[in-house]
Amino acid sequence: MVLPMRVSRETLAAMLRQYGEDDLAERALSLSDDELTRIGTLGSYYAFSDDAMALGGSMGGARALSLATIDVLENTGRDLRVSRTEQELDGSSTHRWAEVDVVRDRDLRRNSADRQIPPDESRRTLDTVDPPAWGSAPPDATPLITRCHQLRAKPLRDFTVEDLRIMIGQQIALDHLVQLALERLQADPLVAGDYHPGDLLASVLRIDAAFWQQFPDPDISLRHLLEPLAEQSELEPALRDLVETFKRDHWTRRQAFYNDPKRAIALIEQQAFWPHER
Repeated sequence: MVLPMRVSRETLAAMLRQYGEDDLAERALSLSDDELTRIGTLGSYYAFSDDAMALGGSMGGARALSLATIDVLENTGRDLRVSRTEQELDGSSTHRWAEVDVVRDRDLRRNSADRQIPPDESRRTLDTVDPPAWGSAPPDATPLITRCHQLRAKPLRDFTVEDLRIMIGQQIALDHLVQLALERLQADPLVAGDYHPGDLLASVLRIDAAFWQQFPDPDISLRHLLEPLAEQSELEPALRDLVETFKRDHWTRRQAFYNDPKRAIALIEQQAFWPHER
């Protein structure tokens, strides 16, 4: 089964504007969590399913999510107002492919209503969503390595704060686990694993900068999450240093992002492939 795509409301709105869907872009900013999940599930089907491949290959994340937004919010099956973005036209030697795209889009969307149900995640583990599977740890493995192997086989929906702290601390499957961690941190930024309040946040803040550069959405989400902590005097000095370092580096990344439009569009397209774990 194809994994749902995860996209923020703001990024989805930017994608829709590329296709002339200004009205839907405004609506995208106030989508419910259920609508966003349905759009991600349907968009993933449009972009990566066997049906999509049989019709000529992936249409790309931005196009798939834009079409999915039409089908979830309007249920009209209409075409995109702008058949191809400037970026898509730049990558093609002829405009005739735009007509081919529209025909392919219509064929794929005939049964869109049946594809909007989020998948059952009760059996989803890192070994299944982040292949290859690790299997059992070697006999001479350290306790930490053994625990990591065990957690790779644990259903993601059953992950505890400590499980997330361990795996993120080892930089394992970040594209699947960071979103889970952010959801826990939204409820309580200083939620504790087995060590001390804020230990999960500390693990997230120590993630290599390359991850945040590749995925702007979680980078922005974490920056917003840190805002209330700025006024909390009880933060441990080490955690406060991590917070301040992340905020400084985040600003540098944002400036680079907005100063390079082509790279920004490429990252928006790329991060649509980021799986949505719940």
